[in-house]
Amino acid sequence: MSSMECCKFKSFLCFLTHTLLFCSLWGCTSLLRQGTWPAPSLVQADSKILTQRVTVRSGNWDQSQAEIAYALAADASQREDSACVDHYLEAAEHCWREIESRSHEKGIHDCYVSAIYRSALNALVIEGQKYKRLDPRVGLSVKSQKGWRLIPCMYYGFDRPPDDFNSLFPVGPYATKELNQLYRQDGLGVPVVVVRSRTISNDFQRKTSTFPATLLVKHHDDSSTPNELPLVLEFHNPIDASTIAIQGVSKPLAIDKSAPTARVLSTTQRNYLGAFLQPSSVANDDSGLFMLEPYVAGKIPVLLVHGLLSDRLTWANVVNELRSREWYSQRFQVWGYQYPTGEPFLGTAAKLRQQLDAIGGYLDPEATDPALDRLVMIGHSMGGLISKMQIAYSGDSLWNAISKLPFEGVTIEPAIRTKLKDAFFFEASPMVSRVIFVGTPHRGSALAQRAIGRLGSILIEEPAEQKKAHRKLMSDNPGVFSDEFSNRVPTSVDLLEPNSPLLQAMDSLPLEPCVKLHSIIGDGRWMLGNGDSDGVVPVSSATQAGATSEKRVSGKHADLPSDPEMIEELLRILRLHWEEAPTEQDSLN
Repeated sequence: MSSMECCKFKSFLCFLTHTLLFCSLWGCTSLLRQGTWPAPSLVQADSKILTQRVTVRSGNWDQSQAEIAYALAADASQREDSACVDHYLEAAEHCWREIESRSHEKGIHDCYVSAIYRSALNALVIEGQKYKRLDPRVGLSVKSQKGWRLIPCMYYGFDRPPDDFNSLFPVGPYATKELNQLYRQDGLGVPVVVVRSRTISNDFQRKTSTFPATLLVKHHDDSSTPNELPLVLEFHNPIDASTIAIQGVSKPLAIDKSAPTARVLSTTQRNYLGAFLQPSSVANDDSGLFMLEPYVAGKIPVLLVHGLLSDRLTWANVVNELRSREWYSQRFQVWGYQYPTGEPFLGTAAKLRQQLDAIGGYLDPEATDPALDRLVMIGHSMGGLISKMQIAYSGDSLWNAISKLPFEGVTIEPAIRTKLKDAFFFEASPMVSRVIFVGTPHRGSALAQRAIGRLGSILIEEPAEQKKAHRKLMSDNPGVFSDEFSNRVPTSVDLLEPNSPLLQAMDSLPLEPCVKLHSIIGDGRWMLGNGDSDGVVPVSSATQAGATSEKRVSGKHADLPSDPEMIEELLRILRLHWEEAPTEQDSLN
C-alpha cells in the first residue's frame, strides 16, 4: 500500500470512527439492513389422498371435499401449475360451508377445518398474485368446467377506495424487537398487509403505504339470488371491527394491526445518516408532509415530526399504539413529516409551514372542517423546534440575530430573498392548536458545542449552489452579517449550540397564546456542567415556559419516541384534546 493510499485509508477510518461515535451520542442507532417478510406456514397436504385414494380423515362431506381440493392444489402448486388457484378456492369454499354449519360452536376458529381454511386463503393470496389471477382491486379469476368466472372483492369498514388495494402480503411468523407490543388476535380469516403503490405522489400520501386487512372467502348473502349465494372475497378493516356475524352468531376475526408497521420496519432500507451528511441528495419523494391514511372530515390530524439523525420510522411504536386503539381511530388521523436532518431547521420549518397551508387548501378548499384547525403536533428533539416554529411569530427578531441591517436594506438576489423571507419571517399556522415537545432542546445541547458536535457539523455537505449563493450574499453585504451566519449557512447542529444567537432568538419568540403546550422530558442521566438530562438534552433545556403539563420519563434521548411512559402520556393528552373539542366536532362524527 502506497503512502498516499495509507493516508486515505487512515482518513476513512477516522471518518468512520467519528461518525459512529457521533451517531451513538445523538441517539442514531445502527442503520437497518433491508430484510424480508416471512411467508405464512401452510398446512401440509396429505398426498396419500391423491396417490393411494385413502379415505379422508373426516366423515363430513364438505370437510372431505376440502381436503381433496387442498391436496390437488398443493400438488398443482408443486408442479407450478396455475390450476392450484382454482383448487385452493374450492378448498376454502368447502371449509366455509363447514364453518357456517358449525357456527354455534365456540371454538370453531381453532378447529382443523379452520386451519385448512386459513392455509387455503394464504396460499390463494400467494399463488393468485403469482399467476396474476388475483387483483385485490377487482377480484379473483378462476376456471371451472363451466369456464372462467370472476370472484368479486368486497370491502368493509375502510375509508379507502378499492384502488388502494394494489397488492397483498399474508402475515407469516414475523418477529420484531422494535415494537413494544404486537396487537393481534386469533379468529376467522387471515390477516394481510395491503400495499398501496403509486408511481407519483401528488396527494400528500407516500408513493408506497401499508395498512391492515382481514381476508375471508365466503358466500355473500344477496337477497336478489336466494337460491344461489355467490362466492366473494371479503376484506374487513380490523381497526374498525374485530368480529363477524355468521348465521347471526358473532365470531372473532383474525386480526394483526401491527403487521403493516412490522413489515415496513423489516423491509425498509433506512438512510438517515445519508440524509444528515448529504441533505441535498434526498429525493423530493422521500421528504415532506404526508398522511398515513386517507383524509376523513371530522378526524383531527396528529402530526409526528422526527428529530436529528432520524426518520419517520422513529415513530413506529407510537403509530402501532395509536392504531391499536379504537377510540383513537374514530377521532384522529395520523400525519407525518420527514426531512433531511442536516438542513438548517429554519428552512425545514418554512417548508412545513408552506405544506400545512397547501394541505389545508387541498383537503378542505371550502374550509368547512373544523377538525383541521385542531391539529396536534408531536415533535421529538429537533422536531420539537420545527414544531415550535409553526406556532411562533417571528417579527424581525430572527433576522436581527444575524444581520445588522433591516431585511429591505440588504442586497439579495430575488430567488434567495424569497427563501430567506420564508425562513426568517412568519406567523403562526392557524391549523395547529396543541404541541407536544418530546426531548426538545429549546436552549440547545452541550454536545453540539463539543468536538464531536463540531465534527458532525463539518461533515455535513453543503450544496454547491447554496455555497455559491452564500458567498455572493456575503460579498454583496460586507460586514453586515453575524459571525454565526458569515462563515457558512448554519447547519442543524450549529443551531443547537446553546450560545447560538439565532437559537436564543428562537427561544424568545412569542407563541400563539391559544395553542396548548406539553413537555415530555427524559431525565436520570447526569451531564457534566448541565446537570440532569436524557443523555443528550439537559432537563433545563427541555423545559418550555407556559406548558400546561410536564412529564418526566427515565429514558435515553433516542429511545423517547418508543418509551411506554411517553406513549401513555401522549394518549392521555390526545384524550384530553378530544374532550375539549368544540360541540361541532360531535356533529361531524
